[in-house]
Amino acid sequence: MISARALTLLACVGACAACRETSKADAAQLRRLGSERKQELASRLALADSDPKRTAPVAMWLLPPELKEISGIALTADGRLLAHDDNVGRIFVIDPRSGLAVKQFVLGRGVQGDFEAITVAGSDIYLLDSNGTLYQFREGADGSAVPFAVHDTHLGHECEFESLAYQADSGWLVMPCKKVGKKQLQDQLVIYRWRVAGPDSTRLSMATIPLARLIGSNRWKDFRPSDMTIDPTTGNYVLIASHENGLIEMTPAGEAVRSGPLPGEHSQPEGVAITKDSILIISDETGRRPAAITLYRWRR
Repeated sequence: MISARALTLLACVGACAACRETSKADAAQLRRLGSERKQELASRLALADSDPKRTAPVAMWLLPPELKEISGIALTADGRLLAHDDNVGRIFVIDPRSGLAVKQFVLGRGVQGDFEAITVAGSDIYLLDSNGTLYQFREGADGSAVPFAVHDTHLGHECEFESLAYQADSGWLVMPCKKVGKKQLQDQLVIYRWRVAGPDSTRLSMATIPLARLIGSNRWKDFRPSDMTIDPTTGNYVLIASHENGLIEMTPAGEAVRSGPLPGEHSQPEGVAITKDSILIISDETGRRPAAITLYRWRR
């Protein structure tokens, strides 16, 4: 059993600002808890691997109140999970295998916006506002304020955005529309690609894919992406939609690979990521239950 004190620490998720007074004994208890959780996760992954039809979660980690409106997640090159809330440019760094936070830092003095997605592009991190504005920065130390640059894609009148991923082989930031502004494109999945470097005249491109092709036999009338990631093994785009409670996998060229309901039970899925060793991570905002990240074995 986890003690009441340990539960209090878990509610703060380790090294978050609200828990900076954590004692050495508390820190040791958290390290032990993290180790126990990782061992249990390894056992559950092995069980999932022994039964390819198993779709149950292998773990679910509750998040602190500061992340009750978690809007996006992304993985760093070394496997840590970046998460952010909806209104303030505050970044949490979480160990996804234990659910415990490593640190948090803020952009500037806590820049505000309608932040919806995050991704890692080499040594840079990008945070996306729903109007298409990109905030570029680098990871900071725990409790620090980091400088940032702002890039206006001028796409706010075209789309409302909630998804962002980095396609490393081409240097594109991939930005699917949640809501499309042009009526003639409302039966399409519209994807903008913004190159992280190069002349402004070649930085932006657009692709459209018929939604009917991607939806297939599902009964969805639409598909409004709430986040996307790129499978690190296949390079395929993986998109989730909170309203449809669905998942679509497609090639970068727009060919459907699969589509269907999300695994497990999700009240408000807002973020998605896939680890290098094939763990699917889905984040939920606070709804019928506290905000959480849920882990599954990702099947190809």
